[in-house]
Parts: sequence; C-alpha cells; structure tokens
Amino acid sequence: MTMGQRIAQKRKEQNLSQEALGETLGVSRQSISKWESDSSLPEIEKLVALSKLFGVSVGWLLGVEEERPEESGGSDELTEEQMKLVEEIVGRYIAAQPKPMSRRGKRAIKGAVVVAALCFTMGLFWLAGQMEQLENQYSSLQNSVGMISSSVDSQINSIGSRVEEILQAQNNLTADYSVQWADMDLAAGTVTIAASAVPKTYREGMTAQFLAECQGEVLTFPAELTAGQTFSAEFDCPLVNSILVSVVFLDGETRETQLLQEFSNLYDDTVPPAWLDDTWCFDEATWEGGVMTQPENILFVHKEWENHGGQDLYPDVTQLKVGLFKNQELVVWGKEIPKPSSYQGSGWEKDLFYQFPEAAVSCEVGDILCYAMVVTDEYGRTTVRGGEEYVVTGASGEDGEQMAPEVNEDGDSPSVRVPGALETTGQINCYRYDDPADWGLTGY
Repeated sequence: MTMGQRIAQKRKEQNLSQEALGETLGVSRQSISKWESDSSLPEIEKLVALSKLFGVSVGWLLGVEEERPEESGGSDELTEEQMKLVEEIVGRYIAAQPKPMSRRGKRAIKGAVVVAALCFTMGLFWLAGQMEQLENQYSSLQNSVGMISSSVDSQINSIGSRVEEILQAQNNLTADYSVQWADMDLAAGTVTIAASAVPKTYREGMTAQFLAECQGEVLTFPAELTAGQTFSAEFDCPLVNSILVSVVFLDGETRETQLLQEFSNLYDDTVPPAWLDDTWCFDEATWEGGVMTQPENILFVHKEWENHGGQDLYPDVTQLKVGLFKNQELVVWGKEIPKPSSYQGSGWEKDLFYQFPEAAVSCEVGDILCYAMVVTDEYGRTTVRGGEEYVVTGASGEDGEQMAPEVNEDGDSPSVRVPGALETTGQINCYRYDDPADWGLTGY
C-alpha cells in the first residue's frame, strides 16, 4: 500500500471523515484528500501526529516496516508474554546446571526472575527517556539550523544591497535629483509631476529633458536650466498605475539617460475601496448532472471609501453592483436590499446588502466561479473587483465520486470526471482593479 492508502485505511478504521481528521490535525479537508490520493505528503510534525492518533509507527505509515502495536513505556508490570520470556531464559539456565538446585537455589532463581523483571521494566523507562531526549535534541538542532540560515540570508541580503548601492552611486549621472507627483485631476484622468536633476558633471551648453513612460507610452518633456545648474520641469501625465520618470542629459552628440523614479498604483490608489464578504458563499451549493444550483443567499459590501482614515480621500460612488460570475462572465446580478433583521447590533452602518436569487449554473471541470463588485465613481470611472475564486472539480472519494462513460473515436469507453465539487484556488482579487471589458461587461 502507498502512504496515502495507509492513512485512509486507519482513518476509516477510526470512523473519521476527512473533515474530522483535518480538524483534529489543524489542516483542511482538501489537505487530507491530497495526502490520501498521494498528490502531496504530510509535513513531519503532521506525520508524527498521525502515527500517535492511529497508534502506529511512523515507519509503518511510510511503508518501511510492518504494523505492530505501540509499546507502552509507562507500565510498571510486565505483560504475560514478557514474563514467559523471562521464565524461559531462567529455565534454560537451571537446566544447564550439573546438579539439582537446592531450595535455597530455587529461591535465588525466583529472586533473579524478579530482578530481571524489574531491570526489564526499568530498561523500558530508560529507553523512553532516551527517545524523548533525542526528540528534544532534534528539535533544538532544527531551530539552530533555522536561525543560522536566517542569519546567513540576512547577511547576504545586506551585502547585496550595499554592493547595489555602491554600483548605483558609481553609475549615477546626477549629483542630486527630486521627483514627486504634485497634483491629480481625476476628472481629466491626469497626474502632475514635478522633477528636477543636477548633473554630476555640468558642461556649458548642456541641455536636458525628462521622459515619462506611462504603461508603454513614452512622453518627452523639455527641462529648464535654473540656479545651481539644476534642470527642472513640471508636466502632466495620464493617471495610470505605472509611471517611470527618467532624465536625459544632452551634450553635443552625447546622450545619457538615468532612471530617477518609479510610481506604482497611482490609479488604483484613487479608486474608492470596498470589501466584499463572500465567505462560505458556495457552502450550500448542490450538484446534479453537471449543474450547480446555488440557493438564495445574501452578501454584503463594506464601504471603506467613506471617511477612510478620518479624511475624505476618495471620490463618491455613484453605482455599486454585485454579481455572480463564471469564468469572468456574468451569471446573475444581486439586488440591493435594506439591512436584514438577522444582522443585529451596531457596526453595519457602512455596509450594503445584496440578495441573490437561486441560480442554476451549468459547469465543466476547470470552470472558475466567484462573486465580484462593479464600482463606478463620480468621475465615471468603473472598476471590477473579484472575490475569492473557486474552481469546479470532479467530486472525490467518499464525498461521492461521480464517473460517467464517454466513448471516444476508437470505441473505448474511458471514465471521465463529472463536475460535482468546488475548491478554492486561493486567489482573492478584491484589491485588484480590473477593466469591465475583461469581465464581459459593456455599457459602463
């Protein structure tokens, strides 16, 4: 048997479901399923925990030794089998003597049996203590290795950063520079950038210009020579997430360029933030014939753009819609409703509630399902933010594996997996701002 088959066998012997075993070990049901299907291996501590839970050795789980009952090192009495073994050893000793033993000798033999039993028991205690000591030493060694590795990595990173700083200083064309965004016009979709640069070596007649690379588009802006041999300029760029600003020094036929500043997430940082609570959203879904039926449910959105951080930093939201999507294509919109009576207490003032009707969705293995928000602000900008993604899988193992025959061109009838389960991909897109066109949405 494989290790996965051994884990599955012992779990079923103890009448444990995959979910129950996962809760006992502090892992997910999916992790147990992967162990039992041999698609992944348990970590060392989880393997030890499994051996203790199932009452078997780690070697048996790994398939390197036969199953045997765990020896109890804490018993003060010998088992019947162990006592018979001691008596047999002493009996052989008596039979080897040249003459019959006296009564006194027999008492000595009995005393020897007792002493042997005590020594055997003490030996078990000593062995258990030695094993525990070895485990502690192993754990200590692991911690020491981890600390050394962390220290070495830190020193390497520090040396690497220092070398990079030295090389950068040697290759710099500027003695000093400054680049910062000065203003934003959300209605026009532009950002104003103020830049200045002092060449390390200035020569009479030298000129300069600034380059702004805005997500692939390169814009050129002339610089003005001001006091202190400083070249300065203030220019407008499209408000996009990535802007690279460089300076170009022109001296006769010589043209030298240096990257000065990279701006990231400029556009995203101006979009009104919101958080979609889609936790356990597909827990009640049912499956039949490759069709997922999602029952009526309610999701809520937390409006984080209102007085965020004590300041009004974001534009107003004019429309917010929440929908169920398959492969980034709309299945059904939710309807905004007043706060349901089941949501008691305070703290819901900044939340919007959306009710979804029952929805039947035809699925194939590999399809991606998720809920997503579509947010439009007062400047007409619309973004899509997806929640947690779930991939459609074939139902597995004891959860009711469904297999359907499919005849191919050769006349064979292989089995193929039928959609019947959802498993999270671990991908959460609520802080990624997508174009509605990428989600098959038009008219925004």
